[in-house]
Amino acid sequence: MNHLARLLPLVTALAASTGTPHLLAQENSKPPIVVGAVSSLTGQGASDASVQAARMYFDAINATGGIQGRRIEYRVIDDQMLPQQAHLAATQLIQDPRTVALAGGSSALECGVNHARYAQAGLYSLPGAGGDPACFASTHIAPVNAGPYVATATALSFAHHLLRHERLCVVSPALPGMSEAFEKAVRDWTQRTKAPAPSLDMYQLGEPLSPLVQRVAARQCQAVVYTGPGRPAIEWVLASRPAMPKVPIVMLTPVYTTQAAQALAAAGDGLYAMAEFDPWSSGSLQIMGWRRLLIARQIDPSSLSQGGYLAAQALVHTLQGMRGPITRASVSQALETMPPWRSGMMDQPFKVGANGQHQLNRSALPMKLEAGKWRIAHARWISD
Repeated sequence: MNHLARLLPLVTALAASTGTPHLLAQENSKPPIVVGAVSSLTGQGASDASVQAARMYFDAINATGGIQGRRIEYRVIDDQMLPQQAHLAATQLIQDPRTVALAGGSSALECGVNHARYAQAGLYSLPGAGGDPACFASTHIAPVNAGPYVATATALSFAHHLLRHERLCVVSPALPGMSEAFEKAVRDWTQRTKAPAPSLDMYQLGEPLSPLVQRVAARQCQAVVYTGPGRPAIEWVLASRPAMPKVPIVMLTPVYTTQAAQALAAAGDGLYAMAEFDPWSSGSLQIMGWRRLLIARQIDPSSLSQGGYLAAQALVHTLQGMRGPITRASVSQALETMPPWRSGMMDQPFKVGANGQHQLNRSALPMKLEAGKWRIAHARWISD
């Protein structure tokens, strides 16, 4: 109830400020608080959902008076899914002394490109959706999402412990910089659980799927965990269903969308996906305020928009607790000493820590696609 009570003024303020994104309750001449994001807005697999939701939340805070009477200026730079562009984007934000932190970005590569530079600059980043391994092993990056490697482990646990299958197969696109992390996730899960080791088949995106389908089908899998993003996942389901019609397929969070449900149609019945936040398709009280904010801005609900919103909310929570000047150094110190922060949309408290001692999201909730609708498949969170 307290969470909803805090959101109601934001919903009202956001509705009133639609079309005037940086409106403050009262005009003032104080300099803005610059928050940045390096995010993939264009390029294959890109999406602006995470930064849209973060901007939505910052706008709502601005409409209620900002932070210490200062509005938040949200500066998002597109990395175009290219390493050199990710480097240039981070350079712009790092070299601007007004940039106090980064929040809400979503990129498959920028953490690996920029993590050492953020540490050197004393600049913290809270991505809404981290993807590459460096996002989850860096001193100055703390994503709010569980990420593909933890999600792979929770998917394996769901298939083994709850669906009660022994012979598990993992299919993974060989994404740049991520293959070894998926291999490690499967290996570590096997060692922790003492379960039979899953097979792991990797393939290059764009290559014909028929040989891969035949190879995986020959393994007589009882369940398949697929680790790729939305479009390749849909292609895998459509290609593999005829050969393995009764084999459950467990996907990761990127597939948990209305677009995937529509694209899969009847072929998607019985498909599972791991939700990293309180399911956006549910009617729970925890997400009512978030959904109302999205409706006010006509943003599609998704895990990506949840991640951007939560990253912005975590940063604002820290800023609102500060006394004294708000600078890059003081914000970094505040983040390093923040107490665990709990959101109604996450299973576990979130915490940024000094020297990489972060407390990150390590849970997921399995969803099942039935008659074109996503429904909760298990009432309890699965943690890695």
